[in-house]
Amino acid sequence: MNEAEFKEIWESDKPVYDAWGHYILKTVTEALEKRGKDLDVFLKVPAKCRLKDDKSLIDKAFYRDGKKYSDPYNEIEDKVGIRFIVLLIDDIHEIYKIIEDHEDWDFTTCKHFEEDRKRDPLLFTYQSVHCILRPNKDIVYEGINIHRSTPCEVQIRTLLQHAHAELTHDAIYKSKRAVQPKVHRTVAKSMALIETTDDFFRDVTNLLNYGPLEEHKILEKLNGIYSRNTEIESHTQKASIIIWDEFEQFIDEHLVDNIQAMLSEYAFLSETIKKRYNDSVLYQQSTVFFVYWMLKNRKRRLLEDWPLPRGILELLAGDLGINISDV
Repeated sequence: MNEAEFKEIWESDKPVYDAWGHYILKTVTEALEKRGKDLDVFLKVPAKCRLKDDKSLIDKAFYRDGKKYSDPYNEIEDKVGIRFIVLLIDDIHEIYKIIEDHEDWDFTTCKHFEEDRKRDPLLFTYQSVHCILRPNKDIVYEGINIHRSTPCEVQIRTLLQHAHAELTHDAIYKSKRAVQPKVHRTVAKSMALIETTDDFFRDVTNLLNYGPLEEHKILEKLNGIYSRNTEIESHTQKASIIIWDEFEQFIDEHLVDNIQAMLSEYAFLSETIKKRYNDSVLYQQSTVFFVYWMLKNRKRRLLEDWPLPRGILELLAGDLGINISDV
């Protein structure tokens, strides 16, 4: 295949590759949203589907040093690409799992930084996850038929890995000068620092976001109780987090059972919550059950350390017929 034939086929196939890239992007982002991810927060750079620039594609196919293709059009697998940039290594794993488990495509992993580390633990170089996705059958998306042979490259990186890749890609890979050994050494040192920082970020996040509330799945269980008893979905807000942080010492594996027992005794509370739903945001959150339980069983401690306006607590105490004005 010569350059003119390559260009002709590429012009004809662009809509197919564009459709395939957008289909993957839509599928992965929707899966993230179903897992409760706010894409504006979870993705540190908006994910986009990108067709390879014509000049860059021709250069790669016919003119790049060290790249000799027998069938350049079919051997080049990144004619369309998507890049997901996240904060944490664990976020990479989450996207990778979505790709791995989805039934609409077959995929191969052509680069995975963790496998690279295992093979060469003393090497500190470009880190990312690269997958090639092809539909496992012909599909139609937005009126365009996508053949099962159509590849798309998906890259997944942390924000720090992306910063390193941007620097090295522009400063080294595209350099018009011979790169001195000192530059390679400095880049390797920067990746060692980035790898360490990524690990620190993960450790800090785990310490901040994992405790007895998560260990015993308290909110998940209370949300279920709230939904079943009120036929309304609970909406956890910052007020709840403040309350749980203040009274974390009372969270254990028996807490939900104890709250269930209290609700059996005070069955009217579900109707009370529905009636008072608009009186306070706390009535809209399953944490309200925990506050009721604290009023019944740990009233003095609750009143001493209550972190929100006292008027909210007076409403809840009134629901139970408890007087807190003299405490």
